[in-house]
Amino acid sequence: MTNILPYFKRHPDKSMMEAASDLDMSHEELVAALNTLFLSGATQNTEDLIDLSWDFRKVNIIDSQGMDQALRLTPTEASALLLALESLESMPGLIDPQAVQAAANKIRGIMDTKTQGIYDSLATTPPEESKIQAALAMAIDTNKQVRFEYWSPGENESTSRTADPVRVFLADSELYLSAWDKDRDAHRTFRLDRMRDVEVLETAATPKSASTEIDPTDPFGFDSSDKATIFLHETASWLADYHDISLAETARNGWIEGSMPIGRQSWFVRFALSNADRLRVTSPESITVAIAENAIAALARYTQKQS
Repeated sequence: MTNILPYFKRHPDKSMMEAASDLDMSHEELVAALNTLFLSGATQNTEDLIDLSWDFRKVNIIDSQGMDQALRLTPTEASALLLALESLESMPGLIDPQAVQAAANKIRGIMDTKTQGIYDSLATTPPEESKIQAALAMAIDTNKQVRFEYWSPGENESTSRTADPVRVFLADSELYLSAWDKDRDAHRTFRLDRMRDVEVLETAATPKSASTEIDPTDPFGFDSSDKATIFLHETASWLADYHDISLAETARNGWIEGSMPIGRQSWFVRFALSNADRLRVTSPESITVAIAENAIAALARYTQKQS
């Protein structure tokens, strides 16, 4: 898409069909690209937007916003892009690897050899995680179940899981497996660095349809999760920087009202109890009851007499 404006600047008399042929695009793809470029820009202000007009005979560039020059990357920009591409290269089942590898190789080809070595070494995946990624890639490609040991930090224990893998995705610089957990009969996400002894089984995977559709902007499904109403102490507003918490702009008597996706109830209850000195949950009732019951059970352990 970045080549379209420079092309029409150099060839202002080319028709849409001629341009599509030269750019190795179909006519429909060229029209879609022009629709995307039209009124795109750095901001929503009119003076910062690309302005075009076109018909089947020619494309008229009214305001290119400087994008009619061929794309030039600085060494820093090229290095950052290469790091992102190398990260994608190691993610099985997520994207077309050939397209990513081709783009990465093109950037490597124009970079200094010493710079290539530095960035390739930074992108190296730990051997244990490489084995896990390779096993998951095989399972996803061949549609097979996987069995593995998974450590849960909340419960501080490892359990054996059998799952139908769907795909691997990246969130907050961590790789996750989206899968249907056969033992819990529910859709789950597993962080790859907490998985061990991954085994690809001969049994065919049959992931539930609901778990195969993942929104890349909301991979954990928080937007569709039930929300809890919370009050967060104003001195602990930093929690909203690390968790999906929406807060009001002002505090009342030192407390800020907000909301937070519940996700898994067991996790949310543990989260609320671990922050009980700075977090209050007021709804829904099922969550407040669960928090109270767990708190009472925990306090009771301190008063139990040893037999």
